[in-house]
Amino acid sequence: MVTMGVLERAKRASGLSHSEAHPYVCVDCEAQFDVQYHTCPACGKYDIRRAKWMDADGADR
Repeated sequence: MVTMGVLERAKRASGLSHSEAHPYVCVDCEAQFDVQYHTCPACGKYDIRRAKWMDADGADR
């Protein structure tokens, strides 16, 4: 699991950071997450990617 530093958490809490609602998405079932998992908790697949790297149809940009 990827963890963020204290400074980044403070930026998000104060609204200074413009983060995405759910920055990670499962390519197979399209479930969205706040953290990057190694396996999708919803479907068990291993393809979790950054949402900003994905097109609307799920393909890599």
